[in-house]
Amino acid sequence: MHNMFGRSLLQPSLGVTRREMIRIGGLSMAGIGLSDLVAQAGTVSDADRAKHGPGFGRAKNCIILYLSGGHPQHDMFDPKPDTPAEIRGEFSTIETTVPGIRFGEHCVHSAKHMHQTALVRSMHHEHNDHGRGSYWMFTGEKYPGSVPDVNSMSRQDKPHFGSCIARLAPGDGPMFPFVLVPHRMDVAGGRRAGQFAGILGGKYDPMLTGGNPNDDDFKLKHLPLAPSIEPDAIRRRLRLVDQLNQQTELLKANRLADSLQENQTKALEVIGSEAVRKAVDLASVDKETRERYGRNLFGQSVLLGKRLLDAGTRLVQCNWERVQGRNGFAWDTHWNNFKALKEDLIPPYDLAFHALMTDLEATGQLEETLVVVASEFGRSPKVTLKNGGREHWPDVYTISLAGAGIAGGQVYGASDKLGAYPADSPVEPANFVATIYHLLGIDPATELHDQQNRPFTLVKAKPIPLQYS
Repeated sequence: MHNMFGRSLLQPSLGVTRREMIRIGGLSMAGIGLSDLVAQAGTVSDADRAKHGPGFGRAKNCIILYLSGGHPQHDMFDPKPDTPAEIRGEFSTIETTVPGIRFGEHCVHSAKHMHQTALVRSMHHEHNDHGRGSYWMFTGEKYPGSVPDVNSMSRQDKPHFGSCIARLAPGDGPMFPFVLVPHRMDVAGGRRAGQFAGILGGKYDPMLTGGNPNDDDFKLKHLPLAPSIEPDAIRRRLRLVDQLNQQTELLKANRLADSLQENQTKALEVIGSEAVRKAVDLASVDKETRERYGRNLFGQSVLLGKRLLDAGTRLVQCNWERVQGRNGFAWDTHWNNFKALKEDLIPPYDLAFHALMTDLEATGQLEETLVVVASEFGRSPKVTLKNGGREHWPDVYTISLAGAGIAGGQVYGASDKLGAYPADSPVEPANFVATIYHLLGIDPATELHDQQNRPFTLVKAKPIPLQYS
């Protein structure tokens, strides 16, 4: 048997150390121990909610639609129709389901869900590059190094909030608590910091689904969750572990033996879970459902993310990949902004968001699922006339949150008349991260310890004071 990094977990012909036995017994999966994987999330009591305020613990799980590159506030969720053309852009606006709130004309499906959505129109920070902007959004702290440094992920980085959730409250489902779909957001020759567990260690790194979920026959091929591997084959492999345990004097008459047996039993539950096997097998999904989410990389990533939540994942982040679209720049529209938005960007996002919200509402899951749309920053208020683009703009941008008891139809904060800077109630990435923790029932001021037993606070900020139903 092999873990996701291809290293053998079964080497009975070699000398077996205590450390190796612990690793085998824990059935390490990409560094995540089963004892932690199957741990129950803390129960949120009425006293907890009274102590921490409205919304605390309302979310059972969370899905993030991350529009890598930076979606433009002017052309989508914060239009400025009364400004000059070089600010307003080429698009007109449309009504949403909430009177007085308008979206860009191509956000036709998103507009149907404004009554379920909270917009935050005053997000801002000061890092004008993708890597450091994303690090701030994922960790709640400014990246301490330079632009080149942020493309060198290390174990000195602060953890992504998904990794901290995996550490503190992984949930009770038979699935990884934190998953990135389908890949990390990296640059050529580098891995961006802030996407993994950093100082918490590899045990709390996310699972990467990999591949292209839009493939007709997409299945998660990584052990131990491969749908193509029959449960009997998995059980045979686990019996090898049992045999190895029986031959190891180290484990006899030892509490560790009981612990290992427990973990193997739990591991079998995870590996043999029919819910997990179905969740990661998009080939078995009916054609109509796949079409509703959009037969493209992002749409099918969101569908996969929804199914992972159903299987027990606590937090799924669906990343927009640069390979989607003819221009190859994701939402980083330095040129051809309006053509790319109209043809390649907004329609796939809009369709996937609509399908996700519709399905969650139909099953009653929206009340306990937090749906987030975010990016590392927005786009510049002034259009670059020579190439029709909008540039990086961290000075103000818009994110949205829905579900988990959040009162729909609200707008928190505001940008100025040009959509360039916050005009009211500015919000920073630390507040955004604190809001995620708060809604998932974790006090943002919680203190954790890194692998060297050094303390650190999850995030030093208050949640966004949204309204709740």
